Amino acid sequence: MNLRAYIEQGEEFQGTLRALGEYLGQAATVLSDAKAGKRGLPSIACVKLAQLLGVDPTTVIAASELVTEKKEDRRAFWLPFVLKSNAKGAKKHAHHVP
Repeated sequence: MNLRAYIEQGEEFQGTLRALGEYLGQAATVLSDAKAGKRGLPSIACVKLAQLLGVDPTTVIAASELVTEKKEDRRAFWLPFVLKSNAKGAKKHAHHVP
């Protein structure tokens, strides 16, 4: 899952982007920029978002790092965490299909 999707889920939990920002200790503009792929989030905000959503904090941190990281070796480091979370999400969804 990408950072935008995590933020959108957090918005659903909190009701608005502003409320999510308050919960995470971030301005709504920071979250808006992160949703648009213009910036990542601080690690503490990623962990709080992960706790809110009930997911592994490493996956949200990795999604945030992939937004801004330019070095290919570092992107390669973070990518498996995101792919792993995508695979888990797909398995969960597959179990709920009637």
